This record gives sequence, C-alpha cells and structure tokens, in this order.
Amino acid sequence: MDESLEALLLSIQAGPLEAPPWTDFVRRLRKQIGGNFANLIFRRADADPAGGIEVRDALAPPEWLWTRYRESFAGRDPIPYFAMQPGRVYAYDELEGVAAIDHDAFREDFLRAADFEHFLIFRVVEPSGCNIWVTVTRSAGEPAFGADDRALCERLARALVPALACYSALLSRSIETQMYRRAADLLSFGVITLDSVGRIVAVDDAARRWVDEAGVLAIHGDRPHAVQRNIDLSQRIAAVMESTEAEAIHLGDADGVDLLLVPLASRADAGPRGVCMMLYLSGRRPSRRDISAHVAALFGLSDTQARLAMLLANGRTLAESAAEIGITEQTARTYSKDIYARTGTARQGELIQRILTSVAMLD
Repeated sequence: MDESLEALLLSIQAGPLEAPPWTDFVRRLRKQIGGNFANLIFRRADADPAGGIEVRDALAPPEWLWTRYRESFAGRDPIPYFAMQPGRVYAYDELEGVAAIDHDAFREDFLRAADFEHFLIFRVVEPSGCNIWVTVTRSAGEPAFGADDRALCERLARALVPALACYSALLSRSIETQMYRRAADLLSFGVITLDSVGRIVAVDDAARRWVDEAGVLAIHGDRPHAVQRNIDLSQRIAAVMESTEAEAIHLGDADGVDLLLVPLASRADAGPRGVCMMLYLSGRRPSRRDISAHVAALFGLSDTQARLAMLLANGRTLAESAAEIGITEQTARTYSKDIYARTGTARQGELIQRILTSVAMLD
C-alpha cells in the first residue's frame, strides 16, 4: 500500500480522538487527491444548515465566501444532503435535482466564485444515525476527478463508518461524563483519580477548588498530600489499595474536607497509568449561586421564605438571616416554621441536607 494512502487511512482511525475530529484526515485528503479544498461536516436534519460542525482544509479560500454562504445560501443550498445514498460518491451534476435548476446561483456565485470547479461529495452514516459529509474540490485549471479519485473516496467512506461509530460512542460517553461531573461539582463533590502507585491521573474542577481553597490538601508533583503532619496520606492510600477496602478520612477542623478513598479493581487493558483509586472530596461550602427561585418552586415557598431557607441552609443563624433579608426575627421565626413544614424537616441540620441535596443545586 502506498505510504500516503496508509497514512490517510490511519488518520481516519485517529480522527475521533482529535479536536476538532478528523482534522489530520481532511488535510491529508486534500493533498492526496490534489484538491484546493476539502471538508468534513456534521449535520442534523432538524438543524440550521449553517449550524453544522465543519472541519476544513483549503489552499486559500476567500474568507468572504463563508459569510456569503451563511447569509445567502444556507437556506437555499441545493445539495440534497439527506437524500444522498450513504457511501456513494457524487459529482455535483449527479446530485438529485441539481441538473434541473435553470439558473444555479449556488454553483455560479458560491462554488465557482471560490474556484471549486470540480466537486466530489459523499455521505457517511453510522448505525446510531450520526451523519457526516466529506467534500473535495479542484480548481478550474486542474483536471476533473476521475475513476481513481472516486474509488479512493468510496474506500474512505467505508473506512469512516466504524470510525464514526467510535466517535459517536465517545461523544455520548463524554456528554454523560460532563453531566455527572457538573452535578458532582454543583453538589461540592470533587474527584481525584490515582493510578496503582498513588500517582494522580486526573483532578476535576471541583477537587481543584477544594485543594486551592480549603488549605488542608495539597498536590506535590503528581501525588496528593495532607497538610496535617499527623496524617500520612500516601501511606493511607497504599494501605487502602492493599486491603481493597474503602476508607474515609477527615482533614482539618469541622469546616475541613472529607475524603473517601475507594479502590478499584485493576484492569489488564488499562495500561500502567490506568485508574486504580477514586479519591472523593467533599465538605461544607456555602452556595455562591442564588438558587432561591428553584427552592421556592420545589417546596412551594414565597420568595422571602426561599431566601431565608437558603441562608439557613448555608449555616446562618435565624437572627443573622432576618437581618440580611430585612425582616424581624419574629417574622423569620414564623417563616421558618412554614419552611420546615414544607420541606419535611424539623431542624436546621435536616434543612441543610434537604436543600443541599435537592435538584435545585444542579442549576
């Protein structure tokens, strides 16, 4: 196999891990086929045509061209993207309905204006329904695409199907991970992952804030350390890995940080830096966001009651809360009885738990 073709096929495999995806593939494709432009674009049938996610490589396309497309042609692009047969390679004139256009402004004022005279396009669809289109063009001064160029594009279309399936699966997992990370972050839970010898693999945003703000946990090099001299965190981590039993540790005073060391079963397919332990961090941190509107909606409280509930949930006394809101302490006491009744709690500690573990915190 020709080395440049092999590199092109390998770039398809590596594409799902790039950001943007398949950047190297698009660059190699344009060079391999001798074109002046190549792109790969994601589209959804129910979305604005101009809102697709595009990766492109070109010799020197005029920047005004893309503005012209968005402003003048996105709504009347004649290319029947979703009518194209997956895996088939089309020249522009072979696209359904294009030959019947009396005056093709898209071809004359967009494609030819950019010197995209010769044109090939193909669609790739993977089993879950993710769609991409790949386009390559040549200028008017170059020969038209031939049978070999089409055969290459057909081969690439076949190779892109499993790669696109991998990308779609990775994207789905990534979105799911982001949702759970956001939920954990908003609930003030952080996670540090460790490998088999206690080195840090990753630190999420919430854990990083605990490290930066709490002052009881530090990261030296690639390992977590307790600031307290009487706690050897590295030793405790090693012991938990050896015992395979989770262990809880509190660092600092009452407002410090709680740690939960959770060992994971090692995997032969994970590599030497595979995650072998989850180090969960949590503690008491007042909410910095105003979620009182959500609290009011969840528990049927008035705006003032919801603000009072949030202040109490953040550890304020009744007197402090009343003064901040601008009501009397007696009024606050009356409101608090209604708050406890509506939230199903009997005292401030229960109220704190009820609010800070409610979906209102996930906004």
